Amino acid sequence: MAEETQAQEEVETTEATTQAPTTYTQAQLDSEADKRAAKALETAKAKWQAEQAKALEDAKSEGARLAKMSADEKAQELEKQRQAALDKREAELNQRELSASTKSLLVDKGLPGELADSLVALGDADKIKAAVETLGKSIEETVNKQVESKLQTDPPKNGASAIDGAHDPFKKIMAQYKQK
Repeated sequence: MAEETQAQEEVETTEATTQAPTTYTQAQLDSEADKRAAKALETAKAKWQAEQAKALEDAKSEGARLAKMSADEKAQELEKQRQAALDKREAELNQRELSASTKSLLVDKGLPGELADSLVALGDADKIKAAVETLGKSIEETVNKQVESKLQTDPPKNGASAIDGAHDPFKKIMAQYKQK
């Protein structure tokens, strides 16, 4: 009896797995897409609101901290913030300048400008220049070796390269004219 029940369950599961896939109408697909989009929007909105609330709390705490300071402390704190902003701006400008000079150096050497971003990570103009020089030399040597290997051919095997000697074709032709 247990064997019959087990066999019947196997037949039912086999039938269930071999059924045709479910088809959906366009309206059902649109509805599902709308639900997923709404859920994604809700998630993004909640995340944005949390970020805004955190930024507001940070601003309030900074304002409260500044309110507790004396006038000299406030002036010092504002000067620190201003100096930090200037240092950040200067670092950004230096980074842009280094990137531009690296790109122009690469272009002058005949190398692709896309390498500039990876070379700028070195951070020093002298190091970048040395790396570009090394890279240019390496590429030039590799290209020259490949060109030489492509141009290299085997000497002819039928003796056609022998200009001197008995097999010289020019001498054979001249000998025919001398006999006449």
